[in-house]
Amino acid sequence: MFNKKILIVDDIEYVRDPFVRFLNRRGFKNVITAAKADEALEKIEREKPDFIVLDIQLEDKIDGVEILRRTKAGLSPNSKIVMMSGHKDIYEDECLKLGAIEFWGKPMDPDIMIENIKRILSTL
Repeated sequence: MFNKKILIVDDIEYVRDPFVRFLNRRGFKNVITAAKADEALEKIEREKPDFIVLDIQLEDKIDGVEILRRTKAGLSPNSKIVMMSGHKDIYEDECLKLGAIEFWGKPMDPDIMIENIKRILSTL
């Protein structure tokens, strides 16, 4: 389970980087990151991550919803994607219809996130 490739997409460094270190300390060693939409799309196409945690609001021309749409349409349709946002009520239905397996509201307790990731990876 811990050898599955995980991509964390978040444009906020002080959110993304501590989360990656938190995952690494708990045994997840195959974690990659992207801070921008174009970087995320390139890594999704090249790396074909097993699991993606994708923030919706990115400081870019393309948001997380569009990255989800493109990923499921062909970049890496088998990747399991969880969307994250502080605006769950606005985006959740659309993201689930587009193929996200879950939608997590921000902020989320890191220990709960780890348990959710373990649960999802155990199904892969």
